[in-house]
Amino acid sequence: MSADGKNVAPRVRLTQAQLDRACERHLAYLSGMAGGAKLSLPFFDLSGMSFNGRNLTNANLSGAILRATSFTNAKLDYADLFGCDLTGADLSNAQLTRTDLRAASLRGAILRGAKMVECDLRDGNMAVTTRSDFRVLGLEIGPADISSAVMINADLTRARLTGSCAREADFSGATMAGAQLARVDLRDAQFKSTNLDGVDLADADLRGADLSGAKVSAQALQSAIRTDEEAARRGVSTEPLGMVPPAPPEAMPNSPPPPERLDAMLRAHAQWVATGGQAGHQLDISGLDLSHADLAGRVLTLMKATGVNLRGADLRGAQMQAAQLSGADLRSTNLSFADLRGACMDRANLIDANMERANLSKLNTARGHELRTSLVRARLAAAILRGADLTLVDFTGADLSATVLDGADLTGATLEAARGINLG
Repeated sequence: MSADGKNVAPRVRLTQAQLDRACERHLAYLSGMAGGAKLSLPFFDLSGMSFNGRNLTNANLSGAILRATSFTNAKLDYADLFGCDLTGADLSNAQLTRTDLRAASLRGAILRGAKMVECDLRDGNMAVTTRSDFRVLGLEIGPADISSAVMINADLTRARLTGSCAREADFSGATMAGAQLARVDLRDAQFKSTNLDGVDLADADLRGADLSGAKVSAQALQSAIRTDEEAARRGVSTEPLGMVPPAPPEAMPNSPPPPERLDAMLRAHAQWVATGGQAGHQLDISGLDLSHADLAGRVLTLMKATGVNLRGADLRGAQMQAAQLSGADLRSTNLSFADLRGACMDRANLIDANMERANLSKLNTARGHELRTSLVRARLAAAILRGADLTLVDFTGADLSATVLDGADLTGATLEAARGINLG
């Protein structure tokens, strides 16, 4: 997953009290007590919350946003954390034996002293056929990312990291005996006094890595990449750390495709939606300039449109369930009667947009997941929401100045820190 947490469908949040109750029911479930229930919160937004000291063995938190969440001394053995976003999370002294962390993001996470024996941190692309829930929700599955993570003195015995990214991660003093590090990007990582006995370093990129005092065989190092010359011979990028090659001209932002190409993309997307991803291609118009485009009535369900310019576009009656529109320019756009259930429009500019009788209520997926429409910090000044279904919409921090809400249903909507709201 591109598990950066930015371009994902809107998530359900719990209060800490609600989360604590769910954890208590999970403990009862593990103990075989009456009233117990397995903790299953896939795709929830639990960022900044505390699981400290909790027993979460076998819990399901796949795809969840867990940014800056605290798991100190928690037990996560055999838990499903596939594709979750643990950026900046604190997992100090946590126990993660055989935990599934494929495709997860652990950028900057603290795992000091964590027990990660046989933990699975491989590239999630190998599971693309078995994780249909991610595909249906339009979430990307990619390499696990533990860049800049602090894993000092962690136990990664026989852990599997094949194909992941661990740039500038600190494994100092860690035990990594028998770990699978083939094809891992370990540039500038720290391995001071690390036990690397029996590790597989085939094509692992160790350029700039500090191996002082590490226990590692010369044979294992011979199969790794240590210099730019070796990288070039093996077809590995020689770009400096942090550098990203420029996109090809045809993929540059703000370059709209020709009308016939756009129409083909829309038809392929409709086919992708109709077949559950078995045919066609998912639409990705992120960053493109499609201002004043005629998209009325189009099937745009689950499309990727982060930062797209749709200013003045005609989207009347469009099917836009779970569309990813974070940061989109939707000024003066006609979204009347559009189906926007479960769409993410965080930080979108909807000034003067017409959303009369649009449906922005929650979306219930076929797998039983619930996605709330999110307009966090969106700009809706002078937008028309007359008769719109806004039940459970998250308007946190949104600008609703002079917004027309006559006849709109705001039942259960989150209006915390929203500006200009007048329900009188």
